Amino acid sequence: MSSAMRSRAVDVLKLSLAFMVVGIHANPFAPLGRTAILLTGDGLFRLGVPIFLLFNGYFLHAAVMQRRGWGYVKHAAQLYALWMLLYLPLYWPLLVARGPWQNLRTLLFGYWHLWYLAGMVMAAALIVAISRWSGRALIWVLALSFLGGIGVTYGMAFDLIAPNKRIFSDPLLANRNPLLLCLPFMLAGFLIARDNVADRLRLGWLQAAAVLGVAFVLAESLLLARFALKGVAHDSMIALGLAAPALMVLALKWPGTLATRALSDYASGIYFIHVAFCALLFRFTDFGRPLIYAYAVAGSVLLTWGIRRAGLARRLL
Repeated sequence: MSSAMRSRAVDVLKLSLAFMVVGIHANPFAPLGRTAILLTGDGLFRLGVPIFLLFNGYFLHAAVMQRRGWGYVKHAAQLYALWMLLYLPLYWPLLVARGPWQNLRTLLFGYWHLWYLAGMVMAAALIVAISRWSGRALIWVLALSFLGGIGVTYGMAFDLIAPNKRIFSDPLLANRNPLLLCLPFMLAGFLIARDNVADRLRLGWLQAAAVLGVAFVLAESLLLARFALKGVAHDSMIALGLAAPALMVLALKWPGTLATRALSDYASGIYFIHVAFCALLFRFTDFGRPLIYAYAVAGSVLLTWGIRRAGLARRLL
Protein backbone atom coordinates (compact mmCIF):
# COMPACT_ATOMS: atom_id res chain seq x y z
CA MET A 1 0.00 0.00 0.00
CA SER A 2 1.54 3.31 -1.03
CA SER A 3 1.78 6.19 1.39
CA ALA A 4 -0.96 8.00 -0.53
CA MET A 5 -3.33 5.07 -0.18
CA ARG A 6 -2.83 4.05 3.43
CA SER A 7 -5.94 3.12 5.38
CA ARG A 8 -6.45 5.50 8.29
CA ALA A 9 -8.41 2.90 10.27
CA VAL A 10 -5.71 0.27 9.82
CA ASP A 11 -2.93 2.57 11.05
CA VAL A 12 -5.03 3.85 13.98
CA LEU A 13 -5.81 0.25 14.95
CA LYS A 14 -2.13 -0.72 14.75
CA LEU A 15 -1.14 2.22 16.94
CA SER A 16 -3.82 1.29 19.49
CA LEU A 17 -2.58 -2.30 19.51
CA ALA A 18 1.00 -1.14 20.13
CA PHE A 19 -0.20 0.67 23.27
CA MET A 20 -1.92 -2.56 24.31
CA VAL A 21 1.26 -4.59 23.87
CA VAL A 22 3.07 -2.20 26.20
CA GLY A 23 0.23 -2.82 28.61
CA ILE A 24 0.91 -6.56 28.56
CA HIS A 25 4.48 -5.99 29.73
CA ALA A 26 3.80 -3.07 32.09
CA ASN A 27 0.09 -3.10 32.85
CA PRO A 28 -0.93 0.35 34.16
CA PHE A 29 -4.13 -1.18 35.56
CA ALA A 30 -2.30 -3.73 37.73
CA PRO A 31 -2.78 -1.71 40.95
CA LEU A 32 -6.56 -2.09 40.51
CA GLY A 33 -6.36 -5.82 41.22
CA ARG A 34 -6.59 -9.22 39.59
CA THR A 35 -9.90 -8.63 37.79
CA ALA A 36 -8.54 -5.50 36.13
CA ILE A 37 -5.49 -7.47 34.94
CA LEU A 38 -7.69 -10.23 33.53
CA LEU A 39 -9.78 -7.70 31.61
CA THR A 40 -6.79 -5.77 30.27
CA GLY A 41 -3.35 -7.44 30.17
CA ASP A 42 -4.76 -10.97 30.03
CA GLY A 43 -7.87 -9.95 28.12
CA LEU A 44 -8.33 -7.00 25.79
CA PHE A 45 -4.61 -6.39 25.29
CA ARG A 46 -4.14 -9.95 23.99
CA LEU A 47 -5.75 -8.82 20.75
CA GLY A 48 -2.51 -7.05 19.83
CA VAL A 49 -0.37 -9.94 18.62
CA PRO A 50 -3.06 -11.83 16.64
CA ILE A 51 -4.17 -8.70 14.77
CA PHE A 52 -0.60 -7.72 13.97
CA LEU A 53 -0.07 -11.25 12.64
CA LEU A 54 -3.23 -10.99 10.54
CA PHE A 55 -1.90 -7.84 8.90
CA ASN A 56 1.48 -9.51 8.36
CA GLY A 57 -0.25 -12.33 6.51
CA TYR A 58 -2.44 -9.89 4.58
CA PHE A 59 0.57 -8.00 3.21
CA LEU A 60 2.51 -11.22 2.69
CA HIS A 61 -0.14 -12.18 0.13
CA ALA A 62 0.62 -9.06 -1.90
CA ALA A 63 4.31 -9.95 -1.84
CA VAL A 64 3.59 -13.51 -2.97
CA MET A 65 1.42 -12.25 -5.83
CA GLN A 66 4.32 -10.05 -6.94
CA ARG A 67 6.74 -13.00 -6.67
CA ARG A 68 8.44 -11.35 -3.70
CA GLY A 69 7.35 -13.82 -1.03
CA TRP A 70 10.85 -14.94 -0.16
CA GLY A 71 11.98 -11.33 -0.26
CA TYR A 72 9.37 -10.60 2.42
CA VAL A 73 10.76 -13.44 4.53
CA LYS A 74 14.33 -12.22 4.04
CA HIS A 75 13.43 -8.66 5.03
CA ALA A 76 11.63 -9.88 8.17
CA ALA A 77 14.62 -12.07 9.09
CA GLN A 78 16.98 -9.12 8.67
CA LEU A 79 14.72 -6.99 10.86
CA TYR A 80 14.75 -9.72 13.51
CA ALA A 81 18.53 -10.03 13.42
CA LEU A 82 18.94 -6.25 13.66
CA TRP A 83 16.68 -5.89 16.71
CA MET A 84 18.26 -8.91 18.40
CA LEU A 85 21.62 -7.19 17.94
CA LEU A 86 20.30 -3.90 19.31
CA TYR A 87 18.90 -5.66 22.39
CA LEU A 88 22.07 -7.73 22.96
CA PRO A 89 23.36 -5.51 25.82
CA LEU A 90 20.14 -6.23 27.73
CA TYR A 91 20.09 -10.00 27.36
CA TRP A 92 23.85 -10.61 27.29
CA PRO A 93 23.92 -11.35 31.07
CA LEU A 94 21.32 -14.07 30.45
CA LEU A 95 23.47 -15.67 27.76
CA VAL A 96 26.48 -15.69 30.08
CA ALA A 97 24.50 -17.29 32.91
CA ARG A 98 22.70 -19.95 30.83
CA GLY A 99 23.74 -23.12 29.07
CA PRO A 100 24.24 -23.62 25.30
CA TRP A 101 20.73 -25.03 24.67
CA GLN A 102 19.01 -22.15 26.42
CA ASN A 103 21.15 -19.65 24.55
CA LEU A 104 20.42 -21.28 21.20
CA ARG A 105 16.71 -21.16 21.95
CA THR A 106 16.93 -17.47 22.84
CA LEU A 107 18.84 -16.64 19.65
CA LEU A 108 16.46 -18.64 17.45
CA PHE A 109 13.17 -17.63 19.05
CA GLY A 110 13.91 -14.17 20.38
CA TYR A 111 14.51 -12.11 23.48
CA TRP A 112 11.32 -11.12 25.30
CA HIS A 113 8.94 -9.52 22.75
CA LEU A 114 11.17 -10.33 19.78
CA TRP A 115 9.73 -13.85 19.78
CA TYR A 116 7.04 -12.22 17.63
CA LEU A 117 9.49 -11.37 14.83
CA ALA A 118 11.11 -14.80 14.97
CA GLY A 119 7.72 -16.50 14.83
CA MET A 120 6.59 -14.24 12.00
CA VAL A 121 9.67 -15.14 9.95
CA MET A 122 9.14 -18.88 10.41
CA ALA A 123 5.41 -18.74 9.77
CA ALA A 124 5.89 -16.54 6.70
CA ALA A 125 8.45 -18.97 5.28
CA LEU A 126 6.02 -21.85 5.69
CA ILE A 127 3.15 -19.90 4.12
CA VAL A 128 5.28 -18.94 1.11
CA ALA A 129 6.29 -22.60 0.71
CA ILE A 130 2.65 -23.80 0.67
CA SER A 131 1.08 -20.73 -0.94
CA ARG A 132 0.18 -22.67 -4.10
CA TRP A 133 -1.90 -25.21 -2.18
CA SER A 134 -5.64 -25.18 -2.69
CA GLY A 135 -7.84 -22.98 -0.54
CA ARG A 136 -9.30 -26.05 1.18
CA ALA A 137 -5.85 -27.35 2.09
CA LEU A 138 -4.78 -23.97 3.49
CA ILE A 139 -7.96 -23.74 5.56
CA TRP A 140 -7.20 -27.18 7.00
CA VAL A 141 -3.69 -26.03 7.93
CA LEU A 142 -5.15 -22.90 9.54
CA ALA A 143 -7.78 -24.85 11.49
CA LEU A 144 -5.42 -27.56 12.72
CA SER A 145 -2.76 -25.09 13.86
CA PHE A 146 -5.27 -22.81 15.60
CA LEU A 147 -7.09 -25.68 17.31
CA GLY A 148 -3.73 -27.16 18.26
CA GLY A 149 -2.86 -23.94 20.05
CA ILE A 150 -6.22 -23.91 21.82
CA GLY A 151 -5.83 -27.56 22.77
CA VAL A 152 -2.41 -26.98 24.27
CA THR A 153 -3.59 -23.86 26.12
CA TYR A 154 -6.58 -25.57 27.68
CA GLY A 155 -4.66 -28.78 28.28
CA MET A 156 -2.10 -26.82 30.28
CA ALA A 157 -4.76 -24.71 32.01
CA PHE A 158 -6.62 -27.78 33.29
CA ASP A 159 -3.44 -29.70 34.09
CA LEU A 160 -4.11 -32.34 31.43
CA ILE A 161 -0.75 -31.92 29.74
CA ALA A 162 2.63 -30.76 31.03
CA PRO A 163 4.98 -29.68 28.21
CA ASN A 164 8.66 -30.42 28.73
CA LYS A 165 10.12 -27.33 30.41
CA ARG A 166 13.55 -27.96 28.90
CA ILE A 167 12.02 -27.37 25.47
CA PHE A 168 8.90 -25.30 26.03
CA SER A 169 9.91 -22.39 28.20
CA ASP A 170 10.38 -18.72 27.46
CA PRO A 171 10.71 -17.62 24.69
CA LEU A 172 9.38 -20.85 23.12
CA LEU A 173 6.14 -21.50 24.99
CA ALA A 174 4.06 -24.54 24.09
CA ASN A 175 1.01 -22.41 23.24
CA ARG A 176 2.87 -19.35 21.90
CA ASN A 177 5.14 -20.33 19.09
CA PRO A 178 5.53 -20.04 15.30
CA LEU A 179 3.42 -23.11 14.55
CA LEU A 180 0.47 -22.76 16.94
CA LEU A 181 0.05 -18.98 17.18
CA CYS A 182 1.87 -17.18 14.37
CA LEU A 183 0.94 -19.58 11.57
CA PRO A 184 -2.86 -19.67 11.99
CA PHE A 185 -3.29 -15.90 12.26
CA MET A 186 -0.84 -15.09 9.48
CA LEU A 187 -2.45 -17.68 7.26
CA ALA A 188 -5.88 -16.21 8.07
CA GLY A 189 -4.63 -12.78 7.00
CA PHE A 190 -3.18 -14.32 3.83
CA LEU A 191 -6.54 -15.92 2.96
CA ILE A 192 -8.48 -12.75 3.82
CA ALA A 193 -6.39 -10.94 1.20
CA ARG A 194 -6.53 -13.74 -1.37
CA ASP A 195 -10.31 -14.14 -1.17
CA ASN A 196 -11.10 -10.41 -0.87
CA VAL A 197 -13.02 -11.06 2.34
CA ALA A 198 -13.27 -7.36 3.25
CA ASP A 199 -15.20 -6.67 0.03
CA ARG A 200 -17.62 -9.52 0.63
CA LEU A 201 -18.72 -8.68 4.19
CA ARG A 202 -21.08 -5.93 5.28
CA LEU A 203 -19.86 -3.25 7.65
CA GLY A 204 -22.74 -3.79 10.06
CA TRP A 205 -22.07 -7.51 10.39
CA LEU A 206 -18.39 -6.83 11.00
CA GLN A 207 -19.17 -4.30 13.72
CA ALA A 208 -21.44 -6.81 15.47
CA ALA A 209 -18.83 -9.57 15.18
CA ALA A 210 -16.12 -7.29 16.54
CA VAL A 211 -18.21 -6.25 19.57
CA LEU A 212 -19.20 -9.85 20.32
CA GLY A 213 -15.66 -11.06 19.79
CA VAL A 214 -14.17 -8.54 22.23
CA ALA A 215 -16.86 -9.39 24.80
CA PHE A 216 -16.02 -13.08 24.40
CA VAL A 217 -12.31 -12.36 24.87
CA LEU A 218 -13.01 -10.62 28.18
CA ALA A 219 -15.35 -13.41 29.29
CA GLU A 220 -12.94 -16.18 28.32
CA SER A 221 -10.09 -14.51 30.20
CA LEU A 222 -12.20 -14.34 33.35
CA LEU A 223 -13.45 -17.91 32.95
CA LEU A 224 -9.95 -19.31 32.39
CA ALA A 225 -8.74 -17.67 35.59
CA ARG A 226 -11.83 -18.81 37.50
CA PHE A 227 -12.03 -22.46 36.50
CA ALA A 228 -8.60 -23.56 35.25
CA LEU A 229 -6.64 -25.66 37.72
CA LYS A 230 -3.35 -24.07 36.71
CA GLY A 231 -2.57 -20.57 35.52
CA VAL A 232 -1.77 -20.18 31.84
CA ALA A 233 -0.78 -17.26 29.63
CA HIS A 234 -3.74 -15.98 27.63
CA ASP A 235 -1.90 -15.80 24.31
CA SER A 236 -4.17 -18.39 22.68
CA MET A 237 -7.88 -18.09 23.38
CA ILE A 238 -10.86 -19.33 21.42
CA ALA A 239 -12.44 -15.87 21.30
CA LEU A 240 -9.37 -14.40 19.62
CA GLY A 241 -10.31 -16.46 16.58
CA LEU A 242 -13.41 -14.29 16.16
CA ALA A 243 -12.41 -10.92 17.62
CA ALA A 244 -9.05 -10.50 15.90
CA PRO A 245 -10.19 -11.18 12.29
CA ALA A 246 -13.38 -9.17 12.80
CA LEU A 247 -11.47 -6.11 13.99
CA MET A 248 -8.84 -6.49 11.29
CA VAL A 249 -11.35 -6.78 8.44
CA LEU A 250 -13.46 -3.98 9.93
CA ALA A 251 -10.41 -1.68 9.81
CA LEU A 252 -9.71 -2.70 6.20
CA LYS A 253 -13.28 -1.87 5.24
CA TRP A 254 -13.59 1.38 7.19
CA PRO A 255 -13.42 4.47 4.92
CA GLY A 256 -10.67 7.06 5.09
CA THR A 257 -7.05 7.27 3.96
CA LEU A 258 -3.80 8.86 5.08
CA ALA A 259 -1.03 10.41 3.00
CA THR A 260 1.72 9.46 5.46
CA ARG A 261 2.97 6.31 7.15
CA ALA A 262 3.72 8.17 10.40
CA LEU A 263 1.12 6.32 12.52
CA SER A 264 2.36 2.97 11.26
CA ASP A 265 5.96 3.92 12.03
CA TYR A 266 5.03 4.96 15.56
CA ALA A 267 3.11 1.71 16.07
CA SER A 268 6.16 -0.30 15.02
CA GLY A 269 8.51 1.89 17.02
CA ILE A 270 6.49 1.57 20.21
CA TYR A 271 6.33 -2.19 19.76
CA PHE A 272 10.03 -2.67 19.13
CA ILE A 273 11.45 -0.11 21.58
CA HIS A 274 9.23 -0.21 24.67
CA VAL A 275 10.79 -3.34 26.15
CA ALA A 276 14.14 -1.55 26.51
CA PHE A 277 12.51 0.95 28.86
CA CYS A 278 10.53 -1.76 30.66
CA ALA A 279 13.60 -3.93 31.21
CA LEU A 280 15.74 -1.07 32.54
CA LEU A 281 13.02 0.41 34.72
CA PHE A 282 12.06 -2.96 36.22
CA ARG A 283 15.74 -3.72 36.86
CA PHE A 284 16.95 -0.44 38.28
CA THR A 285 13.92 1.32 39.80
CA ASP A 286 11.04 0.53 42.09
CA PHE A 287 8.51 2.47 40.00
CA GLY A 288 4.96 1.18 39.87
CA ARG A 289 3.46 -0.26 36.69
CA PRO A 290 1.55 2.91 35.69
CA LEU A 291 4.71 5.01 35.79
CA ILE A 292 6.76 2.39 33.93
CA TYR A 293 4.03 2.21 31.29
CA ALA A 294 4.06 5.99 30.89
CA TYR A 295 7.86 6.16 30.60
CA ALA A 296 7.96 3.23 28.18
CA VAL A 297 5.37 4.80 25.87
CA ALA A 298 6.86 8.30 26.05
CA GLY A 299 10.41 7.05 25.54
CA SER A 300 9.41 4.86 22.62
CA VAL A 301 7.55 7.71 20.94
CA LEU A 302 10.54 10.02 21.38
CA LEU A 303 13.02 7.49 19.97
CA THR A 304 10.71 6.68 17.08
CA TRP A 305 10.55 10.37 16.27
CA GLY A 306 14.35 10.40 16.25
CA ILE A 307 14.49 7.34 13.99
CA ARG A 308 12.13 8.99 11.54
CA ARG A 309 14.06 12.26 11.60
CA ALA A 310 17.29 10.36 10.94
CA GLY A 311 15.77 8.65 7.93
CA LEU A 312 16.12 5.17 9.46
CA ALA A 313 12.45 4.22 9.58
CA ARG A 314 12.60 1.95 6.53
CA ARG A 315 15.54 0.04 7.99
CA LEU A 316 14.41 -0.23 11.62
CA LEU A 317 10.62 -0.17 11.50
